[in-house]
Amino acid sequence: MFNFNSSKVAACRISCGARLGIPEWAFDSQEAAGSALASGHEKQRSLLVLDLAFAHLAAGRIDGAFALGTRALEVGLRYRSGRIIERARALRRAHAPTNPAKVVRDFDERLHGVYL
Repeated sequence: MFNFNSSKVAACRISCGARLGIPEWAFDSQEAAGSALASGHEKQRSLLVLDLAFAHLAAGRIDGAFALGTRALEVGLRYRSGRIIERARALRRAHAPTNPAKVVRDFDERLHGVYL
């Protein structure tokens, strides 16, 4: 059995808020999920950071979303994690401007040509 503490509950709220398009849930739970965001499990932490990136995107914070997405993508590339890479691709697909910002272009450049 695993301990299911308040930090894990907050991490679940972040994930649910991001997937349901309710960024307030994610932002309100971010501080309580501090230990999950600082855990030693890099791949799991990166998936949670991508959920935060989706929340930022839903709130219209494009720079914050893709800055977080880039951090998570780096971990995914280092560990060759298809799950992280696919979530990063989903983040990019969720944002389709006609003239992307520099942070989005940098994210695209990093993601371009990644095959696992």
